Amino acid sequence: MSFFRATGTGPMVLGPGDIYTFLATTEETDGAYFVLEGWVPEGAGPPPHIHHDQVETFDIVEGQLEVMMGGEVREAKAGDFVHVSIGTAHSFLNRSQNPAKIVATFVPAGNAERFFLGRQWRRHRTGMLPLRNSMKQ
Repeated sequence: MSFFRATGTGPMVLGPGDIYTFLATTEETDGAYFVLEGWVPEGAGPPPHIHHDQVETFDIVEGQLEVMMGGEVREAKAGDFVHVSIGTAHSFLNRSQNPAKIVATFVPAGNAERFFLGRQWRRHRTGMLPLRNSMKQ
């Protein structure tokens, strides 16, 4: 299915300190891939984790992040591209004083979207973070 998504209109979830906007959902791509935009404020980023069934890539659109992949740490800045193979432990952290923006793709989509929605649900149920349907910039 072909589709167009205007800026700021995708579903939004709140992650581990980050804000994620879905750009291409699992349903929209028939499971081929899942894409999100991440806004990563100072000091934020996901803990180390592994995808057992998906490749994850991300483009650094704005700012810079400290990226850990398989025990190796690199500084990634706007314009850099990161490819994380299946089964590789990875994480990123914004150590700068400015927010970073990434576009991440998960191939195939697998359970990536459900993971983000599940984290959102748990956080929302505890009252820690509000649930919003879209991000306005």
